[in-house]
Amino acid sequence: MKPIVLLIALFLFTGAILAQTRVSGTVKDPKGHPIHGASITIKDSYDGATTDSLGNFHFQAADKGAFTLITTNIGYNSVEQPITLAGTPIELHIILKEQLSELKAVTITAGSFTAGDAKRGAVLSSLDIATTAGSNADITAALKTLPGAQQIGEQEGLFVRGGAGYEAKQYIDGTLVNNPYYTSVPDIAQRGRFSPFLFKGTVFSTGGYSALYGQALSSVVLLESIDLPEKSEIDAIISPLVLGLGTQQLAKNKQSSYGFNYDYVNAFAYFKAVPQDVDYFRMPQFHNGDANFRIRTKNGGMLKYYTTFAYNDLGIRRQDWDSLNMKDAFSLTNHNWYNNLSYR
Repeated sequence: MKPIVLLIALFLFTGAILAQTRVSGTVKDPKGHPIHGASITIKDSYDGATTDSLGNFHFQAADKGAFTLITTNIGYNSVEQPITLAGTPIELHIILKEQLSELKAVTITAGSFTAGDAKRGAVLSSLDIATTAGSNADITAALKTLPGAQQIGEQEGLFVRGGAGYEAKQYIDGTLVNNPYYTSVPDIAQRGRFSPFLFKGTVFSTGGYSALYGQALSSVVLLESIDLPEKSEIDAIISPLVLGLGTQQLAKNKQSSYGFNYDYVNAFAYFKAVPQDVDYFRMPQFHNGDANFRIRTKNGGMLKYYTTFAYNDLGIRRQDWDSLNMKDAFSLTNHNWYNNLSYR
């Protein structure tokens, strides 16, 4: 019986591999120099890759048919080209041209002031954040790639134009979030607590935002949650790093919805496969759960409630010359419960 089961599993696994299309190639500038960190993605899909130090990339695409391949990198003009996924390997050689910025004339108008921030900030969709190279679908990590933001690898937070991390505030549906990141760990930057897929848009302003936020901030991140989902759905995640399950249910009259999500993250298998510089004596693990409901009122208003609970646990050893063992142990167990109720 066991050989038959193994044979069937092998057949299904082989069929899944053969159904995928391998897309590979290089990304260079017009002079032939490789471009490192360029993002290559299939439009309206999560399939893609980033280039290495030699400008090479490769990934497997599960879909079939005609699609558009998008290549982007900061400081270069994006390139879109049609490709057909049919199971046959595709090799591409992409040229990105440097983006030339031109300063426009300054117009001063007395007595006018726009209170909104969407017009003067960078607006990113959920897909933009998820496909930004190196962000791992973290909102702050994606924003760090924008002009004016700094790459700080040993501390969580958004550092803009030399400002401290606490000077950049995050707002969800107009409400200030006091703890948008997981609890600090020495010399390791922590992720944000919120998934980009909860929001229909992320507005990032590095200055010139309205007086509503004030407080001499260096920047503001405005997160506006989704009103109602387009349809009911059930999602599942199964990977060596994450296990998750969630659903969003839209009422038949499309005037209300509810949903919940849960995922468990354990980095043990990943850290064993990819050695880390950090000495973990207790591998990081996370439990995350959230729930929401949304109701559209008769007069066109929107009532939203969102709650999320997070638990994380880890332990690391750090070098310390004052210790007999030359190391100090640091452990962390954290619980966080966030609630947001808004009416517009």
